[in-house]
Amino acid sequence: MVSSIYKKTFSVLMKRPFRLWGISLLAEFLCLVAYAGFIGVPAAAFCAALLLSASMSMIFLNSYRTGLEPKTTYLFASFKKDRILRVLGGMAWMQLWIFLWSLIPIVGIVFGIIRMYEYRFVPYILMTRDDVKPTDAIKISKQETMGYKGKMFGADILLGAVYLGAFLVFTLLGKIPYLGVLFRILWVLIAIAYGLLAPLFSGIMQAAFYVEIQNRRAAGPQPSAPAQPVPPVIPAPASEPETQPAPQGEPVVTAQEPEAPAQPEPEQEAPEQPQSTEPRCPHCGAPLEINASAKCPYCGSVITLEEHGFALNAIRAISQETRG
Repeated sequence: MVSSIYKKTFSVLMKRPFRLWGISLLAEFLCLVAYAGFIGVPAAAFCAALLLSASMSMIFLNSYRTGLEPKTTYLFASFKKDRILRVLGGMAWMQLWIFLWSLIPIVGIVFGIIRMYEYRFVPYILMTRDDVKPTDAIKISKQETMGYKGKMFGADILLGAVYLGAFLVFTLLGKIPYLGVLFRILWVLIAIAYGLLAPLFSGIMQAAFYVEIQNRRAAGPQPSAPAQPVPPVIPAPASEPETQPAPQGEPVVTAQEPEAPAQPEPEQEAPEQPQSTEPRCPHCGAPLEINASAKCPYCGSVITLEEHGFALNAIRAISQETRG
């Protein structure tokens, strides 16, 4: 993120370097005039400096957003009647809290620097969001810079480190006999250019952080609306599943049905025993000999010829059934 912001800031600065430098120089001159004119009233000069600072922040923001040439009239945008009290109150509130945090013993300077980065977006909020109260601007800036203070601090340190590195290199090169004079002259020109352009680069870079962070927050996930209660679903009565024909050309795989357990074989009925063809006594059922007249050897009953004929007919009928 820092490298991309550096590239965009440098490209914006190179488009309108002299115009931005002239407006910035005019703002510094007006601040000196205010301090000189209100020498007996330092609060008035302080208020003018705060309003001019807010206007310069807006000029850098418009230059980064549009790339158009800034106008001198933009320097007095914060002095409008409907805006001056609101912007002045918000900027003064910010400076007051930075000052109070800096008064903490020993670690006050650290907390003061942290609050400077947390409240860095206050001028842009006051100049672009009319619905925000002056005292709420520092709260909104603190929320929007959360997670980005380290990157902004690193970008500022890198800008100072480049200057310090160039100073050391040209100082060593200036020690070379004869050619050292050339390097010292070159370093003086670089130091002048850095002194003129570094404040412009830093102002555009701060506006770039504000724009890029706003874009990232706008492109991030939006909070979803609370879920509406879902009415209970009444299950429909179960119905037989419809069978659809399988598509042609594709094998239909059917699950093998489990084998039914083997049923026990029915017991075979025992074959009927052949009935005896021997004549028997009609009184006691004992076997008899076929005679014209006889007595039953068991019960002693006299068996007549008619009873013998009845027994013979029964024997013949049983014989025919067994043969058939």
